[in-house]
Amino acid sequence: MLALHFGTFLIFSGLVLLIVASISAPTVAKIDFLSIPLTNGSSVNFGTLGFCILNPDGNSCTPTAVGYRIADEVSSLGIDAFSDDQATTIYRASKALVLNQIAAGIAGIAFLLAVCSHRLGYLFASAVAFVAFLFSLGALIVDFVVFGAVKQQLGRNGGTSKWGSAIWLVLVATIILFLASIATCFAYVL
Repeated sequence: MLALHFGTFLIFSGLVLLIVASISAPTVAKIDFLSIPLTNGSSVNFGTLGFCILNPDGNSCTPTAVGYRIADEVSSLGIDAFSDDQATTIYRASKALVLNQIAAGIAGIAFLLAVCSHRLGYLFASAVAFVAFLFSLGALIVDFVVFGAVKQQLGRNGGTSKWGSAIWLVLVATIILFLASIATCFAYVL
């Protein structure tokens, strides 16, 4: 029984972390995957569904959308870091950032199954938690590929950037969901 409660707690923890990462910029301007500091004290914060420009005078955010033109925003800052092909590739890859929200949804289903299950349901909750882990792992890979490419190109062209908190939340959620699928499976065995 302890394994069930521990597994359920882990699923819930992974769910919360994925939700927080999913509401990154432009929904919550200060939660970001990548931040580009600007010389005037402002910064550009990139999230899963858009970006925000944080100014001392106020914030300006894009509308939420699946896929957005990260390279165009970097170019508008005066940093000419991307070729047209690179910009197109990053734009297309940014559409896969929605995997963060999908992983959160699947983790939510796993949590509900774990809370409402009895005996055989634990095994099903464990399987769904493992699927949530796989989607979270996919989201993590996409996050690092998309924002890592931007970070690398900025560095090559004299720009600076830093990883935001959301990418680390997804990393921790991925690890937690893997452990949750194992712990919930043991609840079935016990």
